[in-house]
Amino acid sequence: MSRLFGFFMFIGIAVVGLIYATGVGHGQYFGKSKDWKDIYILPTNPNPQNNIKITLSAEKQPLKPGDELNLTFTADRECYLTLMDIGTSGKILRLWPNDYSGQDNRIDPNSPRSFPSPGDKFRYRIAGPDGTERLIAYATSEKGKILSEQEFLKFKDTGFKEYPGSAKDLAIHFQRSSEALGSNISWGTAQVNVCIGSGPPPVVENTQTSKVYLLAIAGHGKFDDRPYDNTVDRIAETLQSKAGVQQSNIRMFKEPESDYKGFSSGMQWLASSAQPEDTVVIYFSGHGGNLKGEGYLVLYPGHQKRMSLQEHFRKKICLTKNEFGEFIKKIPARKKILIVDSCHSRAITKGMQTDDGELISDYWPWDESKEEWTLSDKSSPPNYGNDHEALLASARKHESSASHKRLNGGIFTFFLVQAINQGSPNLEEAFNTSTKGTLEFWRNVLKKQPPTPCLVDPHGVTRDFRFQN
Repeated sequence: MSRLFGFFMFIGIAVVGLIYATGVGHGQYFGKSKDWKDIYILPTNPNPQNNIKITLSAEKQPLKPGDELNLTFTADRECYLTLMDIGTSGKILRLWPNDYSGQDNRIDPNSPRSFPSPGDKFRYRIAGPDGTERLIAYATSEKGKILSEQEFLKFKDTGFKEYPGSAKDLAIHFQRSSEALGSNISWGTAQVNVCIGSGPPPVVENTQTSKVYLLAIAGHGKFDDRPYDNTVDRIAETLQSKAGVQQSNIRMFKEPESDYKGFSSGMQWLASSAQPEDTVVIYFSGHGGNLKGEGYLVLYPGHQKRMSLQEHFRKKICLTKNEFGEFIKKIPARKKILIVDSCHSRAITKGMQTDDGELISDYWPWDESKEEWTLSDKSSPPNYGNDHEALLASARKHESSASHKRLNGGIFTFFLVQAINQGSPNLEEAFNTSTKGTLEFWRNVLKKQPPTPCLVDPHGVTRDFRFQN
């Protein structure tokens, strides 16, 4: 591991110490800043129907050498759960189950468990040096799925086992095994980072060890009267100049490349390029909707032909948010920012009626003569289990957004880019500033009721996404 740790065994009056150390050095206090990044190893289950929600927490943080580490964990359904410790040196130790406790590792739903448990005859004690440990948990509804017992080797002469590969090996193996599971197998993951040291945690700044990737997609074009729209270009230029995104880490898709083929190739590029410590920004400008609570995005159709909503889905012009989410969950980067400048309420509002020739509604004309159709994929909130995701949306679910010729594209995007270029220190502040500009433009210039931009960011990813000013 990256630090010294000890399992102290208490059997009768005998004390058996299990201690393992490496020569890996650390910076002062809690280790170097790069060690404290939110690097998440295991993928998150993108399917809300068979996702096992795990809660994992450390009783006391931060810890000093000599302190005991106690973990508490629960799951929302009956399952078989495994705890592992990943050190910055790359060593991976399986904490639970072990030969002393939890050998069957089955836990009941919503029943808190602890490691070590009160009846265990060992304690997990921190012995130093300073650094950051990553404690991960995964659970499956059937025993031995994803990682079998044969995947672990005995750890010296102890009752514990270790995973012989690196963290990257574990992530690849876990991803492939989880994707091969049948829909009848439920699974889930969780992780908590524990800081070891005697001083304050470091301030995490953007460093060259991590990268930012941008995938920008324009799901519109000449067929909806937007040949002037250069939204994706402005987003790319702004993130290059203000966030230091390298040109090699940017992909843009505009008509006619912004169809399903282009979209999926962009997602595959992110999945094959980004690493866990990286940040991915996915920008979408175009059509989107909400049909009876079931959300979808509309890619570039390549024609102006009127078709039913069902035909659009069959031709992969429309994507449910669950389909979109499954692409996102295959991207290894654990910090993902989604910026969506589109209408999310097409099926309810039937678009925005306007006589302003410069104001273009995000409404795509479905063929209303077809029978009513309901999406088979229910939309759901993002699954924040193992990833730190943020969503910046131009409108609420029941509202329509629009672009304007005077602004050369989406109204929301115009003011977001403006806020970044005018000195907002981070993306959260840029969103707050752009919201004021967006609302004022709708009310004072267009004289219309504005949509309300929304920010969903439970982990503060946008606050950590800083700009160079």
